[in-house]
Amino acid sequence: MENTQVLISHPYALLAIMMLVPVLFLNLERWTQWKLFDYFPPIIWIFLFPIMLSSIRVIPTESPTYDTFKAFGVPMFIILMLLDVDLRSTMKVALRSLGVLLMGAIGVVIGGMVAFFLLKGQLDPEAWRGFGALAGSWIGGTGNLAAVAEAVETPPTMIGIVVIADTFIFILYFPLLFACKRWAEPFARFTKVSEEEARKFDEAVNQLQEKSSEIHFPDVLALFGMGFLLIWIVGYIAQYLPAKEGVVTAKTWQILILTTVALALSTTRLRRIHGTKTLSMALVYVYLSMIGAQADIRQATTAPYFLLAGIICIVLHIAFCILGAKLFRVNVQMTAIASIANIGGAASSPVVAAYHRKELVPVAILLALVGYALGNYLGLLAAYGCRWMM
Repeated sequence: MENTQVLISHPYALLAIMMLVPVLFLNLERWTQWKLFDYFPPIIWIFLFPIMLSSIRVIPTESPTYDTFKAFGVPMFIILMLLDVDLRSTMKVALRSLGVLLMGAIGVVIGGMVAFFLLKGQLDPEAWRGFGALAGSWIGGTGNLAAVAEAVETPPTMIGIVVIADTFIFILYFPLLFACKRWAEPFARFTKVSEEEARKFDEAVNQLQEKSSEIHFPDVLALFGMGFLLIWIVGYIAQYLPAKEGVVTAKTWQILILTTVALALSTTRLRRIHGTKTLSMALVYVYLSMIGAQADIRQATTAPYFLLAGIICIVLHIAFCILGAKLFRVNVQMTAIASIANIGGAASSPVVAAYHRKELVPVAILLALVGYALGNYLGLLAAYGCRWMM
């Protein structure tokens, strides 16, 4: 969509909207205490409201403003969030939910194969390649989507359909991961999480956040200064590392190295700096507003059968996550976080984690990293599994 076709396109105005949308809905919940927010929390509206604005052409779906913010915002909130990670305490919490994540990943692969088998008569002949890319995205992230698409030579048109399906099924699925918080007690009875296990889980979670939420301006300057310095240094190094277009790029290397460096720094005294979680979540909320703005919902009608297949796939993913929760005796909050670590990756999983319990944000990030590690392998498995069914 061209900027001339929309009402507001100036960079400052777009940034103002992307920042004030979260402010509006977060404060609306606090001021009104409407029951509506129990079922559809503010984060859903923060995501959906920009979709509406872009759909009616108030703001553009594409803008250099979005690209510029994501260029520094995503690396910055990864650094800030990972500075909070306590690896030892995190593994105490995440070990069982790792089993749920693996079950969810298997559900995506099997779900893709089942959906392809049921609808192959209505799907494009190249759809098996698309299912591999979609599985890569839903097990890991966008980088996995690109890597698997390149590996199986997915046509550009099919990649576009995959991106549309990924975006709009995610919009449908995202609210469920918040609403499930209300099912904590019956879900615990179903998965047979004992009171003793729940108590030990709470004790482990309470060890994950020891810092005060109070922020001092020297800390803010130190965090952003260190963050930009790391982004610059790592970005400079990444451009000289081996790359293959569409598979491993300088951006891929930058995120991987920043993740490793931030995890290493979390073991130092830098972890004690206040304000990391508050600042990183602010960046995440703005990022999600921009993702919503970039989703052109009108395009969803161009690939109805692939969208239906994607829905079948996500339903089987949910079923496998629930089965995993039953097998490993995991509560509903960690099941939701394991699922979003697959489907949404590192950008979305901290948001779901923060809604269920803020202390679980570092756990969500680590689970998402495991998803990134699995995405290429299982995405290729899904693609060739679908091809075998042709």
